Amino acid sequence: MGRLKGFLWRSDFFPRKLSFSREGKVVVLISIGLGFAAVNTGNNLLYMVFGLSLALILISGFLSEYNIRSIVPGRMGRLRASAGRPASFMLGATNLNKRMSSFGIEVWPLVDGNGVQVEPARFLEMPPGTAADAPGAITFSRRGRYGMHGVVVSTSFPFSFFRKSAVTACSDTVVVHPVVHPIREIDLPAAAEGEDESLPRAGRGFEFFGVRDFRVGDNPRNISHRLSAGRTQLIVREFEQTGNKEVMVALVNVDPGGPDGLERAETAVEIAASVAAHLLGKGRVVGLVSSFDAVSPGSGPAQVERILDYLATVPILELNSPGEEMHVRRMLASLNPGGVVWVRP
Repeated sequence: MGRLKGFLWRSDFFPRKLSFSREGKVVVLISIGLGFAAVNTGNNLLYMVFGLSLALILISGFLSEYNIRSIVPGRMGRLRASAGRPASFMLGATNLNKRMSSFGIEVWPLVDGNGVQVEPARFLEMPPGTAADAPGAITFSRRGRYGMHGVVVSTSFPFSFFRKSAVTACSDTVVVHPVVHPIREIDLPAAAEGEDESLPRAGRGFEFFGVRDFRVGDNPRNISHRLSAGRTQLIVREFEQTGNKEVMVALVNVDPGGPDGLERAETAVEIAASVAAHLLGKGRVVGLVSSFDAVSPGSGPAQVERILDYLATVPILELNSPGEEMHVRRMLASLNPGGVVWVRP
């Protein structure tokens, strides 16, 4: 949101935020026109229509204020999102009014940043003294860390001339991850320097993995004569592949220059996130090294979150000849991983 608009929404000096709908602009313009037309005419009909239009505006203001004054929004839960993809959330609201219902209530989080699109949680009717939850969605155009300054309660009731909103202050941070794209396969060396470990696939190892039909090129020593007895097809034993599970994703997060340099660097961040998520899904121990910092190797869903959290805020550095990549190589040499996947803009 713009600076002035953001200031108005966060400022306590303006307890109610008011915006005009298209219909409201038309009504106000007609009312102003009627007022000018009625001057020095002595036409009572014009004055009466002018007074009715002003009364509609005042009634709309009073009813909308009464409609949202007793609505208390629920607390916003932790929100994690991916850039360019809608993130769903649940928001609750309570009507503290013991006598009157509220209608056409919308609730959404107030988040900083341009390119943020919000689909609010909507409540068509809230009877007196009741609480309810409703789903909403928010979409961020770019990865990063966004500040959330409050929860907005809004309504266009009763005539949709204006939208009146109130902000309940709260302070939180929304982490927006880079987009993770599906990857079919990544070619890695079967084994590397370091201690060999059993990998969950067939290969040249020592631990038993399973059995299958004999194929041309199989080692005859692996034939299971007991299982092959009485069958027309020979059966061979398979063993688990051995190799080092630890893999480091090396991201060169620099702007290579040119009109599309920044876009290419952002694409490299998305590729690094996709590679790390794919390898962790395959049971690997994965870490990440960039020109800025590093994430120590780990495994499992928690490591996916750590890497994505890091990539959400990793900066894009200005091009500095080959110096940034040499920094990444020095960090990799100190870690001595089993395999390295390079990602460059």
